[in-house]
Amino acid sequence: MNILVVCQHYWPEPFNTSDVCEELVKRGHSVTALTGLPNTGMPNSDIPDEYRNGKNRVQKRNGVTILRANLAPRKTGAANRVKNYLSFWYNADKLARDIKDEFDVVLGYQFSPVMQVDPGLVYAKKHHKKMLLYCFDLWPISLTAGGFSQESLPYKWMSSVSRRIYSRADRIAVTSPLFDEYFSSSLSLNREPSDYLPQYADDNFGTVGASGGCDGYDPTKVNLTFAGNVGQAQSVATIVRAASLCNNDRIVFHVVGSGSRLDDCKRLAETLKAKNVVFHGRKPIEKMPRYYAASSAMLVTFEDSPMATYTLPRKVTTYLAAGKPVLAALSGETKRVLDEAHCGLCCAIEDAKGLARICDEFVERNDKELMGKNARSYYESHFSKEMFFDKLESILKELAGENNNG
Repeated sequence: MNILVVCQHYWPEPFNTSDVCEELVKRGHSVTALTGLPNTGMPNSDIPDEYRNGKNRVQKRNGVTILRANLAPRKTGAANRVKNYLSFWYNADKLARDIKDEFDVVLGYQFSPVMQVDPGLVYAKKHHKKMLLYCFDLWPISLTAGGFSQESLPYKWMSSVSRRIYSRADRIAVTSPLFDEYFSSSLSLNREPSDYLPQYADDNFGTVGASGGCDGYDPTKVNLTFAGNVGQAQSVATIVRAASLCNNDRIVFHVVGSGSRLDDCKRLAETLKAKNVVFHGRKPIEKMPRYYAASSAMLVTFEDSPMATYTLPRKVTTYLAAGKPVLAALSGETKRVLDEAHCGLCCAIEDAKGLARICDEFVERNDKELMGKNARSYYESHFSKEMFFDKLESILKELAGENNNG
C-alpha cells in the first residue's frame, strides 16, 4: 500500500509515530508522513535552527518521506500552545489540499489536539479515500486537564470540532475499549464499535531481567520505580506523599525522568522529609532497562481527570513488557488490565494513603515473582508489537480495498 500518515508530531520529537511508519516500510509499504516542524520536546519548545526559514520541509528518513507544514512553536504559556495548535491545523490542511492523488489509504495519528488529524480528512475527502483515525487522547474532555470548564465557550466549540472529526473518520482505532463509551455518552456519536489497538512497548524492554545492579539502587531494599515524564498529568507528587506515609523502611521510591513538575516534587520531598525518595533525572531510553531490572515493582500515577479513567498509559504496557509488577493509583482501564493480568495492585487516583498502603502490602506478598511472570505473559498475549502491526496492517488493507472497490 501507499499510505499517508498524518500527525502533528514526528521525529525528532519524542513520539512513536516514526517507529510505526518505519515498521510499515519494513513490511513493504510506501509511507509518507505529513507532520509539523519539530518543537515539542526540543530545547525551550522552540523550532531548531535547521528547520527555520523554509529548510527541511521535505525529508527522507529510514524509508519514510516526511512532509512538514509550518507552525508556531509551542514554547511556554497557554497562548503559545493555542497558536501552535491552530497554526498546524491551518497550514497542514492547506498542504493536504495540494498533495496529488497518490495514496491508497490515510492513517491519522491523533494525540492532542484532535485537529491534528483533520488534514487527513481533507485529503481523504478530496480524493475519495478512506481514513483510519488512531485515537490516543479523547477530545474535548482532555481540555479539562488544562483547566477549561465544560461550560466554557472554548470547550463547547471544541465539542463541535471533535464531533465532526470523529464522525467523519471511516474507522477509529482506540487504545482503550472505554473510549467508545465516551464517544457515545458525551459526543452522542452513533457509529460502529472502534477497533481496539493498544500500544506496544519499545523493543528494549522485552529483555529486562528479574534483577540487576544500577546506580542509586540498593539490592537489599524493595525498590519501586516511576519512569517517564514528571508533568502535571502524571501526579508524581502522589508518590512523594505516599513515600512519606509508608510504614516499611525497606521501601525506596525512585523517580527516573524529568518534566515541568520535577522541581516541585523535589521540594515536596524535602518539606515532607521523605528521604526514601531518590530522583535520578532523565536517562537515555537505551539505559532504562537496567533501571527496570533493578526494580522490585513499577509505579504509575495520574492526576484526577476523566482521561485517567478512560486511558491505559503507555508506560503500563512497557512495565508489563519488562515483566514487572505494577502498583497504580488509578481506576478504569488501567485497573481492569492489572486485575485481569493478576500482576499488580491498585488504589484510588491521587490517593497517597492508598498508594502507601498497597506498597506496604506488596512488600509482604510472597507472589512477587509470579506477578512479574503474569505481567510478561499478559503483554505477550495482548500487547505485543507483532500483534499490533498485524492488526493495523489488516485494517488499513481493508480500507484500501474499499477504496478500490469504490
